[in-house]
Amino acid sequence: MVSFGTGEPQVMIVAGLHGNEIPATIAAMRLINYLDGRKLKGTVHIIPFAIPYTTSINNRLWQGQDPNRIANIPGTPSNIILNKAKELDVAGMGDFHSTQPGGVPGKTSIICTQVPTYQSYNLASYISQQTGSQLINHNTAGVVYPGGLEDEGSKAGIPSIIGEVMSPHGYADSNTINISYQQMLALLKYYNIL
Repeated sequence: MVSFGTGEPQVMIVAGLHGNEIPATIAAMRLINYLDGRKLKGTVHIIPFAIPYTTSINNRLWQGQDPNRIANIPGTPSNIILNKAKELDVAGMGDFHSTQPGGVPGKTSIICTQVPTYQSYNLASYISQQTGSQLINHNTAGVVYPGGLEDEGSKAGIPSIIGEVMSPHGYADSNTINISYQQMLALLKYYNIL
């Protein structure tokens, strides 16, 4: 994890939970370069490679499991990230991914829930409007994506979203990287950190 700035609000940006979803990890590294030396109104914590080993081998799974379905299981990478977000008392969290054409959700989008943390919906709506990414609201956390980092964050009272860009697994281009980067910047702007 790389952190920039000081004080409140604190936000967390996560990429690479699925090791074969490349645009968000590159976008997170671009964001690290952008924030380096910049004066911020708050603190930004960035995890560009949630599971470095799976990214290094271009693999979606961690120990045979989808890491974005086990954030509720102690000791898993996504659970460790969730606990760090709770420990830091972050005001918001973005979990950034890519989705294959024909996959789920299969479109550039911002995914959120309203229950139990309605501010997740407000955050997602803002990012959607700022980036042109489709807003997808699943209403109640833990129903569609049980054990997902966004869902478990929202259940813990942390306003959380998923940012998706359309890109085949194991592939990134300048357009998909830029869209993911813009989604990340929009999250920071929502909290007036930039």
